[in-house]
Amino acid sequence: MIQAFKELFGLVDSLLGSGFGWVFFLALAWLLLWMWHKLTTLSNQNKYMATIKWVFLEVKIEELSERSPKAMESVFSALHAIKPSLTWGEKLHGKMMLWLSCEIVSIGGKVSYIFKVPERYRNLLESAIFAQYPKAEIAEVEDYLRNMPREYYPEKAEFNFWGTQMNKRKTSAYPISLYTEFEHPEQKTFVDPLANVIEVMSNIQPYELMVYQLVARPIGNEWKDKAKPLLEELKGVPKAHRAGWFDGLIQIPRFFMDIIVRDLMGINPEVEDKKKVVKEEPPTLMLHKSDVEKQVIAAIEHGLSKLSFEVKIRLLYLAPKEKFNKQLRTPEIIGAFRGFDDINVNGLKPDTDYTWTDVHYHISPKLEAPLMRHRILIRKRHLWHYFLGRKIWQGSGNTILNTEELASLFHFPVSPNVRVSQLERVGAVKAAPPQDLPIG
Repeated sequence: MIQAFKELFGLVDSLLGSGFGWVFFLALAWLLLWMWHKLTTLSNQNKYMATIKWVFLEVKIEELSERSPKAMESVFSALHAIKPSLTWGEKLHGKMMLWLSCEIVSIGGKVSYIFKVPERYRNLLESAIFAQYPKAEIAEVEDYLRNMPREYYPEKAEFNFWGTQMNKRKTSAYPISLYTEFEHPEQKTFVDPLANVIEVMSNIQPYELMVYQLVARPIGNEWKDKAKPLLEELKGVPKAHRAGWFDGLIQIPRFFMDIIVRDLMGINPEVEDKKKVVKEEPPTLMLHKSDVEKQVIAAIEHGLSKLSFEVKIRLLYLAPKEKFNKQLRTPEIIGAFRGFDDINVNGLKPDTDYTWTDVHYHISPKLEAPLMRHRILIRKRHLWHYFLGRKIWQGSGNTILNTEELASLFHFPVSPNVRVSQLERVGAVKAAPPQDLPIG
């Protein structure tokens, strides 16, 4: 160890003597400053989050809403106002953009709509909902997971659970199927894709729990700039030439030639070049695109015109160990979300790489059994924390959805196929979960 330190100090001494010492110290100073900034910001963020009070609100519509999901899109547009403009100093002192959690919860087949929001935004949420649903009932309730253990230990828990995060199949610029695609004004009908999800959740057994959690935080338009190259590629716009070091090198002789021409002949080459330049729009291949390709491009452009949120979509199924039926419930709930898939554009898929609470063997299930059990336990503990914490940064990465996509995925029932009796009344989750729901 002493010898290692001697070698390190010898290296530093040689750097100082060689003239590269200032580079070394600048790099070291930058690294220390970066570490200080990160640690200070993280510490201040924890202090800031400790001051935020959260409330749980249950929203209930007395009867099936006659409003289309367009009303819910207006609600999400209003909620986008929680996005603040933070200065560098405010971020350093821990201030950060907050979020909300929109949840559909089924306790023994009784379905409720729950929102977890910072208390400071409670009035904003209530006003946005009442503006679109005047007959809505909103009541503050307790967290329906409040009695669950904070840590998951399978040997102590009386329950078992399955869960996953849902992500887009392609990059976020491609939209999923929207509610507008299911509206048929001529027949005055609306085929609600969310009805499949509600149907699955309402048909679980009295001892089961199923949760659909959508955590959302508004974002600006910065991400849309990254989608522009994708649009240009789909349209067939030739890529613009980027000047490199060689291009700059060959400009040196031209620079001196311009000086000679300007001084001896009295001609300004820059002015002459500008006269010759005729601005032309870059050619595209749009005329040769198929109808499907044009529809995809139009869908992306339409989505980019909307306000956007970064989201985490999570699913949870829980039941007593002896009655846990993952083989039945998992394909049911995953299949219900297939209604939002468009094979030509985008859809949702479970995140089987990181958050899916199951793993597959590679060679032999017997040889890999200990490792598989360990990996499953780690995934379950992580996902359990994600569900209880409802934090936007937890998980395997954020999916970006615009307000129209959000409204498609989360809105109050409008389909006559969803029976009102399936939806629990206001205040239901004020009480503790059913007696046979495993707690602790």
